[in-house]
Amino acid sequence: MSACLVFTILMGYRLSHAAESQNICAGNDTLETFNVSAGGNVAVPCPQLTGEHLKFNLLKQQKVIYTHSSHKNNVSKSDSPYTREDVEMHENKDNKSFRLTGVNNSHHGIYRCEGTVMYPPPLVKAYGSRILVLVEGHQGIDCKNCNVPETVQLSVSLWIWIVVGGLIIYSITVTVIAIISLVKLRRTDSQSDYMNTKPRAPRGHNKKRGAGTHIGLPRHF
Repeated sequence: MSACLVFTILMGYRLSHAAESQNICAGNDTLETFNVSAGGNVAVPCPQLTGEHLKFNLLKQQKVIYTHSSHKNNVSKSDSPYTREDVEMHENKDNKSFRLTGVNNSHHGIYRCEGTVMYPPPLVKAYGSRILVLVEGHQGIDCKNCNVPETVQLSVSLWIWIVVGGLIIYSITVTVIAIISLVKLRRTDSQSDYMNTKPRAPRGHNKKRGAGTHIGLPRHF
């Protein structure tokens, strides 16, 4: 693989991460654990963002379960694909958070608040800290990958496939170019050999030419 291809792949990787860092703030990636008794409440903090139109998503196991929009004119709207009476949005001047109310066994899992500045541009996205809710009397979950965000795992896997696909395309392209160049070179050599080969003159051609030429001389001087 040429050095130019390696340089292109590395530059694309760095530029993509640079662009991502401008629009996405990972926030606090620590995992906080809360042991809650049945019927209790748990607060999931949201990142501090400023803008005229803000959007907050409550994530459970990286899946959106509740959405809340906030506008500069203090018009707020909560929306969710499911009817959830167990989620409340608490807002004040500086801090916003989702609150899980009436916790039971179904609330067991990892929660996180995702905040997005919808207006003014550019779009900015940030995350609050992760909250592991453990309900008393409920069996624990496997948390061996809790310290590795799912977005990071997907990003690494995606770049591995991009690099592998780039290498395959590069190898196929180089092979096709080499075959085409070899075929053209052979055709050029064959035409050169044909042009440089002159046909031989037929035998007796010079003799016949000399015999047919007579110089008239008088018999008597």
